[in-house]
Amino acid sequence: MSTLDTIREQFPITRQCFVNESGNRQTITYLDHGASTHPPAPVLDSYREFLERYYANIHRGNHYLSQKASELYDCVSEVVLNYIGGGSGADNSVIFTSNTTTALDIASYLMQDVAGATLVSSMEHHSNDLPHRRRGAVKRIEVLRDGTLDYEDLERKLVAGGIKLVAITGASNVTGYMPDIRLIARLAHANGARILVDGAQLLAHHAVDLLPNDDDSHIDFFAAAGHKAYAPFGTAFLVAPNQVLERTEPYIPGGGTVKFVTDTDVVWAEGVERHTGGTPNIPGVIALGSALNWLSEIGLDWVRRHEVELLTSVESRLRGIEGVTFLGDIPAEKKLGVLPFNITGIHHEQVAAILNERYGIATRNGCFCAHPYLTRLLHCTDAEAVRRKVEAGEDVLLPGAVRATIGIYNNAEDLDKLVAAVADLAAEALKGTMFPASDKPSACIEAM
Repeated sequence: MSTLDTIREQFPITRQCFVNESGNRQTITYLDHGASTHPPAPVLDSYREFLERYYANIHRGNHYLSQKASELYDCVSEVVLNYIGGGSGADNSVIFTSNTTTALDIASYLMQDVAGATLVSSMEHHSNDLPHRRRGAVKRIEVLRDGTLDYEDLERKLVAGGIKLVAITGASNVTGYMPDIRLIARLAHANGARILVDGAQLLAHHAVDLLPNDDDSHIDFFAAAGHKAYAPFGTAFLVAPNQVLERTEPYIPGGGTVKFVTDTDVVWAEGVERHTGGTPNIPGVIALGSALNWLSEIGLDWVRRHEVELLTSVESRLRGIEGVTFLGDIPAEKKLGVLPFNITGIHHEQVAAILNERYGIATRNGCFCAHPYLTRLLHCTDAEAVRRKVEAGEDVLLPGAVRATIGIYNNAEDLDKLVAAVADLAAEALKGTMFPASDKPSACIEAM
């Protein structure tokens, strides 16, 4: 049995079916890994084992179950740091949170009292953009027409001064494009700024090395979530420098964030505990550690080779289908296995629904929580007009695309099925087949 076959066997979801609206039984071809990934059997086992055998709260009990739960939970910090090259914990700490959005918001909070603006790219997920907007000035790095980062614009704005933080994705959830975070880190540090990397998409697909904190190319803050790395929902993390954690008050003050409280004063806990209020998702953190260990055993080099092999084949074939347009023009070696496309004559929402109903293919459609990037990629020249229509409550079709994303257990057969389905739909559209049309007007004609 090949490595891929062995991996597929560990995912119960690969044997799942559903009955479509026509009453036909469909097998599921899951190509929505960019949204969430399924836990394999070993990760599910670790999650279940905690619930069945060690369920207890952590750090506050002297009985066996609490001590065991604390031991299992605490060791995951080391697993995370080892997985992404974050050091031993002497310089950096891991804050466990519920999702990447919260992790990025904590990073924004930790930097809010530092003078200067935050520099975000126009390709960011909203979670690495909006938190910074509410805490101070934000400046924007533009993207080029092919969907890649404008490094000249980045450098120009850093050299001009007044930037405290560069917030950048490790890999775009829209196009899969991976900016050169090493170069960005060097430019940020050379101009007195820190760097925050949204690693949500990157974590399960490509090796990461934060490097030592005294390296000019090191990453100051790194955020990611378990549900995009083959762990259950509800667990994520932020890696942050200890010196930054110590200089700020708790992100959410409450249980666990203090050493002692009087009627009028409080002595805050130190380090990561200061920013970890309340009971965390203990089984989720343990399962996250199990998922990262599982990925390490397989090897991210294998994961990357597998993904690029599938990506190279499927993208060239999709681009060759008449009526199919792609978002971005990024070579496989600079992107993850993300395939964003539209079919001329069919709205993206209809394409995704038909792929599911007729072919059993799970994709995602819309703007993928990255509206500024989508409007640029779709050459929608008047995003402000779209905003006014939405704000006015007009019932309009929003611009967007369909996105298929490759995961660790996908095989050539899965991608062949996608290509055949898209070719069928594109051919039907070219023949003038009428697909179920909405009576909503388009909010951005150029994007359709």
